[in-house]
Amino acid sequence: MSEQADAQNEAPGPGVVTTDDVGLYTIANTVVLDSRFTMAYAAGINDGNAAYFDDLKPGGLQIHPGICFSLQWASRFRPDQKPNLRATPYGVHASTDLLLHRPFRAGEAITTQGRVMQKRRIRPGVYNVERYRMTASDGELVAELYYNGIIRGATLDGPNAVIADEPAWPVFGRVSGEPLWRTEIPVPLHAGQQYTECARIYNPIHTEPSVAKAAGLPGIILHGSATKAMSLTAVVNQCFDGDASRITRLCGQLRGMVLMDSAIAGEALAEEVVDGEKRVLFRTLNAEGEAAIRNGVVCGRA
Repeated sequence: MSEQADAQNEAPGPGVVTTDDVGLYTIANTVVLDSRFTMAYAAGINDGNAAYFDDLKPGGLQIHPGICFSLQWASRFRPDQKPNLRATPYGVHASTDLLLHRPFRAGEAITTQGRVMQKRRIRPGVYNVERYRMTASDGELVAELYYNGIIRGATLDGPNAVIADEPAWPVFGRVSGEPLWRTEIPVPLHAGQQYTECARIYNPIHTEPSVAKAAGLPGIILHGSATKAMSLTAVVNQCFDGDASRITRLCGQLRGMVLMDSAIAGEALAEEVVDGEKRVLFRTLNAEGEAAIRNGVVCGRA
């Protein structure tokens, strides 16, 4: 390695990020949505809706849409591509946008594969977009998840690289200054460990105080996907009669941290029906009153 390359690696900050991986794919991973997994996912977010647990019910078990985050996590690997270890610590999860073309079905095998769709400059650094497609065994596209992050302080090695634009988020005609409704959601001391094992999403900053402290966090924090899934549960119960099979979209921006042994609050700021689709604008606040999720949107069949 040259002295110039050594100096680049040892310099502070995330450095320069390449766009060479735009267009490349993650591994394709197949998961069977068996009752053990789907029940565990609902239990992991303390969703007590019987539809997720009663397998004697005609039509079988319903599946919480948040399970898409588990499918994404298991397929995120790109083992033949060299990781950027210098930039990794500066990466933050910014937002997600889930589009459900139909509900997940109990017992089906879902294959998930991601693709890097964008890398472009924004004021805080480099914005990265990955799209995960989730297909049934017959090739039917069941869901798409746009998983977006920011590498803070990074620059690109060339012009922006964009394969395709992200879908536009719904725009609401009227937004209330005060919440239309508010739901308190407890986050128990063991919430991080519980969600880790039930959702099969492991990162020790969510389970081990020593690791969280070493990362500069005030304590172990709840997974962003858990916060989103719990928020979705609140909206489903308040606005969709507890029927998650009606949900067609979930998007939102991640912001403040959620600590253990606390609570979050889901608040609706707008509700409207457009062309047979009910849309709900929500936010989720942490125990300090900060937005954990901002510009959250749930869409579903009215």
